[in-house]
Amino acid sequence: MKLHYIDRIGAAGTFITALACPACWPLFATLGSALGLGILLPWEGILMTYVFPAFVVVSIIGSTLSYRQHKEVIPTLIGIVSAALILIGFYFGWILTLMYIGIFGLLASALLSHRAHREHSKLCQ
Repeated sequence: MKLHYIDRIGAAGTFITALACPACWPLFATLGSALGLGILLPWEGILMTYVFPAFVVVSIIGSTLSYRQHKEVIPTLIGIVSAALILIGFYFGWILTLMYIGIFGLLASALLSHRAHREHSKLCQ
C-alpha cells in the first residue's frame, strides 16, 4: 500500500491550521484572512490545542513512511527536524521563530519528498 502522500497531508494541514489562527501567527494573518480562514476564529483554541499538534505528528509519521518508499535521507531528516522544532516551540514557551522555521521546513520536506518519489518512480519504470 502506498502511503507516500501522508507527509504532504501533515505539512499542508499544519500550514492551513496556522493560517486559520491569525491571532497566534502574525506572519500568516493577512494570507489566512485573504483566504477566508478567519471564519475559523471561534475554534482557534481547539485548532491550536489539538489539530495543530496532530498534523505535526502526522508529518512525522508521513516522513518515516515516505522514507521507506524512496530511501532519500534529506527530505526525511528535514521533516523530522522541522516537526521537532515545531513541537519544541509549541510546548516550551510558544517560540514563534522555531515554529515558523519548522512550518516552512515541513513544506520544504514535503516538496523534496514529492520530487524524490517522482525520481524513484522513473527509475522503477
